[in-house]
Amino acid sequence: MTEQSIKLLIEFSNSISRLKVNAIKQLLEIASECEKLKDKPENKPLYQFNLLDIVPTIEPHTSKFLSIILNYTENGKYIILESFVERFLSLVGLNKSRIKKPRITPEKSHIDVHIIDNDYAVIIENKMMNAPFQRNQLGRYIEDTHIRYGLNYHDIFLIILPQYFNPNLLENLRPSVLKCPPDGLTSPNYSRKCAHSDQYNCWCDDKARVLNQEEKTHCQDCKDLRSSVFSRSVVIQSQLSDWLLDIEQIIDPKQTILRSAIHQFADFTKGLFDIRINNHLIMDIQNIIRESLFPESSSSIAQWNILNEKSKELSEIQNVMAKMKLQLSKKLIDEWYHELKPEFSSLEREVQKSFGIKIKGVWVGCWCGSDNNGEPYWGFYCENQATDEQKAMVDEILSECDIHPSKSTANFIAWNSTRKGAERCKAFYNAAKKLGYL
Repeated sequence: MTEQSIKLLIEFSNSISRLKVNAIKQLLEIASECEKLKDKPENKPLYQFNLLDIVPTIEPHTSKFLSIILNYTENGKYIILESFVERFLSLVGLNKSRIKKPRITPEKSHIDVHIIDNDYAVIIENKMMNAPFQRNQLGRYIEDTHIRYGLNYHDIFLIILPQYFNPNLLENLRPSVLKCPPDGLTSPNYSRKCAHSDQYNCWCDDKARVLNQEEKTHCQDCKDLRSSVFSRSVVIQSQLSDWLLDIEQIIDPKQTILRSAIHQFADFTKGLFDIRINNHLIMDIQNIIRESLFPESSSSIAQWNILNEKSKELSEIQNVMAKMKLQLSKKLIDEWYHELKPEFSSLEREVQKSFGIKIKGVWVGCWCGSDNNGEPYWGFYCENQATDEQKAMVDEILSECDIHPSKSTANFIAWNSTRKGAERCKAFYNAAKKLGYL
């Protein structure tokens, strides 16, 4: 290859890089223009006043709301339940004609919403607040319904309402969730023979565990109900909000309070799913994209190709920004640590990862958010299953700090994202001192 050829290749490579930089600049400029659209009077969001956002709303409340809505009748007909079945359950084999005398109850036998009728049952598992699945949770519900009401497994239907969309949610459930061990209906969660490591896992969830003969004998009588109910299971996420808005329109107009409650519940679930949108604003953004990216008289396929290419470029930008967010979150962790250390000498840290103080076996502090989309978060962490005393302590501290119910996971008694880690943790530590825990 000649020297001239090498120079041409280098120049070509540089020109490609310049084009890429220009493309990124163009997309950032479009984003800036779209942001300005929010200031237009017609694009400003409606005044947000949802009672369910203001009053602390926890998972059992949302289950009760749903059961009350489903219980509504007009002229003896369960018109909302019929709509629910037709929209979500008809495709897995439940026909609305089977609705005769349903009993719809919230939080009965630990089931969030239970629908029992003459010849079928529906179990609705509410995870809209992102609570984790407990050990054998769905397996116990299905088996209890099968035994208590004498229903065949093929007449039991399962609905899961998750907070985050996951197309493979059912497939990805831990093995134990849809199993019912021999003592599943007679022993509480913590004393079940196959309990393993925490309040969520069984032996079968630990792939590395080798069972001894006694454990194998116990597991032989464990019922795996995954295949029995899988084809009659439905995962509903953002479709729930759309359905709620649809049924609001079929209810007697005189039922103003019910219609208002349904509308607020629909809006609340959109907030949970992070899908509250402004249609007018979306149309304006689409216009800017058309004007900025599409040549005049370009064909549909040409426009599609442009959007496809720009989507890839946006993904690259998002990936870079996500890495930058995490880097800044790590810096924040160190800054908050140095801010608090002079006042709290027992404060410990992992550099650019976390800091905290262990209080009665609970690690109270902040994390950089590498497992939270790069968002730092405060939390109350237990390495092992939290005791009732530890949970009570955390509740007292949160109450003293006037913090409403927050998120929880297998090892976190409570946690939430924060941009004010030092301020939040200082409040926790002072509350713990005041309450005599620190």
